Amino acid sequence: MKKALAFLAIVLLIASFAAAQNWFKGSLDQAVAKAKSENKRVLLDFFSGG
Repeated sequence: MKKALAFLAIVLLIASFAAAQNWFKGSLDQAVAKAKSENKRVLLDFFSGG
């Protein structure tokens, strides 16, 4: 029972991080410019369901 609860807690924790993503919608040049101004990296998603 403890293992099941621990597994559920880990799954919920990972799901909360995934839901916190703010996907940028725009051109690659706009994404690179925004990332550069915020000193961040750009993640390209080549497989998307929507």
